[in-house]
Amino acid sequence: MRIGMILIACLLSACSVANRQDARTQAYDFYKLYLTSFSSLASENLPQWINQYVSADTLNRLENIAKTPEQEIVNSDYFTYTQDYDPSWIPALKTGKPQALMGGEVVDVWLGVEDHQLLHLQAWLREEKGRWKIYRVQDITDNFEHRIFTDIK
Repeated sequence: MRIGMILIACLLSACSVANRQDARTQAYDFYKLYLTSFSSLASENLPQWINQYVSADTLNRLENIAKTPEQEIVNSDYFTYTQDYDPSWIPALKTGKPQALMGGEVVDVWLGVEDHQLLHLQAWLREEKGRWKIYRVQDITDNFEHRIFTDIK
């Protein structure tokens, strides 16, 4: 009887872990999809699938910024820190091992850019409803961050 209960507990815990994506996989999957559709995206018309990868707070904030006239908070794409993206650069996409930080995880992301260079970003993720979601992105290469959570004036 005890062995049966232990086996059931092990099986249940294995099932819950198997369904949960890790932060690195979630960041990689997001960037692969995002970069593939980057040229056809408009910030005011983000696809529904983005909700699976990006925090609702971040999406709401980006939507509010886009509606603000003459805002100078985001002057390039928030997730790539670029103005445009060539699909031929996608194969250079890499993600690093997640590092725990302030209750979430930070994943290094390298995007291929022109001249076979890499743009180094950090994607900050936190768990929301059992899923890792991006809530902050920093450009490490140029030591820059869009301050989307500062007050809009």
